[in-house]
Amino acid sequence: MVKKLVIFVHKWLGVVLALFFLMWFVSGVVLYFVPFPSLTQAERLAALPPLQLPADCCLGAPEAAKRARLRPGGSEARLGMLGDTPVWRMLATAADSASVDTPPRPRWHTVDARTGALLPPLSDTQAATVAEAFSGRRATGTEWVERDQWTVPQGLDVHRPLVKVLLDGDDGLELYVSPGAAEVVRDTRRAERFWNWLGAVPHWIYPTVLRQFPQAWHHVVVWLSVPGVLLAATGVVLGVWQLFLNRQRWIPYRKFWMRWHHILGLVAAVFTLTWMFSGLMSMNPWGVFTSRVVDAQSRTHWAGEAPRTTRGPAEAVALAAAEGLVPLELDTLRIAGQAWYRVRGQGQGAVQRLVRADGPVAAVAHAVPDATVLAALQGLRPEAPPPAIERLTQYDGLYYARHHDASTAFNRPLPVWRAHWAGDDVTVYADAASARIVMRADATTPWQRLLYNGLHSLDFAPLLARPALRTGLIVGLSLLGAALCVTSCVVAWRVLVPRRRRVPAPTVPMGEGAWTA
Repeated sequence: MVKKLVIFVHKWLGVVLALFFLMWFVSGVVLYFVPFPSLTQAERLAALPPLQLPADCCLGAPEAAKRARLRPGGSEARLGMLGDTPVWRMLATAADSASVDTPPRPRWHTVDARTGALLPPLSDTQAATVAEAFSGRRATGTEWVERDQWTVPQGLDVHRPLVKVLLDGDDGLELYVSPGAAEVVRDTRRAERFWNWLGAVPHWIYPTVLRQFPQAWHHVVVWLSVPGVLLAATGVVLGVWQLFLNRQRWIPYRKFWMRWHHILGLVAAVFTLTWMFSGLMSMNPWGVFTSRVVDAQSRTHWAGEAPRTTRGPAEAVALAAAEGLVPLELDTLRIAGQAWYRVRGQGQGAVQRLVRADGPVAAVAHAVPDATVLAALQGLRPEAPPPAIERLTQYDGLYYARHHDASTAFNRPLPVWRAHWAGDDVTVYADAASARIVMRADATTPWQRLLYNGLHSLDFAPLLARPALRTGLIVGLSLLGAALCVTSCVVAWRVLVPRRRRVPAPTVPMGEGAWTA
């Protein structure tokens, strides 16, 4: 009875989900080599013009926000160029847009750094000019978009609507410009878009019509994955039963497709199950894992009391330039009650300098002093006992980089400081070069690291150290899974559309018959 139930569940779930499984395996291989379009920090900085500030420029970020009647909605404030004009780009809300019922969401604004005047959002013509300066190409057309397939993630909500700018060239480059921030926020190319239609879009169930509703999309993916896990699990059960408990035949099927479905299932069933289960875990169903993002209270403790700045942006840029840096952008940092400017630029590659914005001495450094970082970490959770703190020069089991490219220094920098609170098993990783917390971990993070990152992307340390082996395993196992799914699709088709058989009946003359399914 139990076996019949397992066969029934496996059969009909396979009929429904066979094409989904095939799509996930094939699109996963494409996605592994061609990720979803994004504008990396390295790409953004490489396209910035030199930061040229007059001697009497500029207003500090707090004063500029005050004059523009903006309330900063976070720590994001960057000083750069818009044509010949130095501007602050701020993530903030308008001071006169307060509402008790519907608090306004922060959006990106551009403020003249010399006068504090709030600049209006870009027109499509101005957006085209920004895109041309960014790419060095001529714009051939513009289009206003609220969201499309390549800008559907929520991370771009603070920029909407966007201006899509088409540029000349054989690669079909399209840039998306934020009218509020007056800068490029996404780039896509024709080949990238083509492969993503075969990769990320089907793999993540990512069509715009669904993805624009985050909660609905989340539930669709979760409730497709749950029966997918059950389908794979029942396949493992049937394969094991046939292999070890059936005394007559290990492979009881004589028909070609059923026979190969059984053989490939014996080889790929465990991987298919772990891959499907880890895909479900990627959606963090029912909140089984806590967020790796630091909460607002911890960020407040990290920043400390707002100090009074004693030097302006122009002085910080001049001090950084005196060390051989070509300044491109300046942003503001706060840590342990200290204010710093970070000047990013070009030198030997992408480099930066930190300049102390408060205090009597204009200190210039590559990173915040160790004592300052230690004080910030020790005061991060005042209600907990002091943490164990150490400096990491190599990745550990939780903090690691999957790829080592130009973006690694921005997303997973080294060295970092690690603070661990043993009482509730909370760990925080802090980067002294950017004065920010780059990751938070707790007791659920190792499980997420194993059940999602490990099983789904094979992000295990021995394989990360051998990228060619890891790539070979991912591609090989995915192709094996795809072959299994091809047999599943054929078997499912034959279940839905069985081969008709003619059954002779004594009352029917020769040449006629009754067709049954």
